[in-house]
Amino acid sequence: MIRDYTPEDFEAIKRIHEKNRLDFSFPNLNSPLFVFNKVFVDDSNVVRASHALLLVAESNLWLDKSDWTDLEGKWLTIKALDKEACDSARKFGLDGVQCFLPPTYEKFGRRISDKTDGLGFVTDRPGWLGFSKRLQGDKV
Repeated sequence: MIRDYTPEDFEAIKRIHEKNRLDFSFPNLNSPLFVFNKVFVDDSNVVRASHALLLVAESNLWLDKSDWTDLEGKWLTIKALDKEACDSARKFGLDGVQCFLPPTYEKFGRRISDKTDGLGFVTDRPGWLGFSKRLQGDKV
C-alpha cells in the first residue's frame, strides 16, 4: 500500500538507504523542501520503499560572448549574478543549487568549482549519471 510519509518512517527509510550503501548523505526527510514523500508498506506495515521530491534550484546563465568587457570583467559579472541568485535562493529556504554544463564546458566547470576564486560549486556525486524529466512543455 502506498501512503504519505510520516516522521515515524524516517528511521526505516534511513536503514534502507544504509543497506543500499548509497554514497551520499541521508537527507532530512522532514524538511519542507521535500514537497512530495510517499512510502510503500507491505501487509505487515513495514516500509519497503519511499519516493520523495526535493525542491532544488537549477542555475541558468546566459552570457554575451562579444567584447563588451574583458574576460575578468565577465567573470566578475558572473560572480555578482551568482551571489544575487544564491541570496535569493536562501530567502526562499532552498539549501542547494545545481548547475549542468554542456560538453566542451569543462574549463568553465573548473572555474566555478575553483576553491580560491570559484562560485562554490562542487562535482555532484562523481561517477553518477544525471537525468531530467520535464513534466510540462518541451522535452529536454
